[in-house]
Amino acid sequence: MKSKYMLTVAIIVGIMSGLLSTHVFSFGWSNLVFWGIVGVGTGLFCSDKKTALRTGVVYGFCLSLSFLFSGFQGAPAKFLVFTVFSLGLSGVGAIGGLTTSYIGYWIRTNRLKSS
Repeated sequence: MKSKYMLTVAIIVGIMSGLLSTHVFSFGWSNLVFWGIVGVGTGLFCSDKKTALRTGVVYGFCLSLSFLFSGFQGAPAKFLVFTVFSLGLSGVGAIGGLTTSYIGYWIRTNRLKSS
């Protein structure tokens, strides 16, 4: 897929995965497996390495941010501190998204080479 479409898909898929993990599935630590599978899936549809890496970063960031904000149950006075904390953790999520998306891209390219 084209890069601009993949970034849009990454935003939507990331937000939906975060919301589903908070309100529908609530698997606890098993959410990481779900998120990893979705991240690999995003990488499978990327046409080149650069797109896979960008898509992964956007997916991971949106996933983490939506997951954290949808589960926030603190007081309004703590919202600013929580926002800063969430942005930092979303950076870690971006690294995870980058990794899983690249794995999906790697699987796609190596499978095509062996065929």
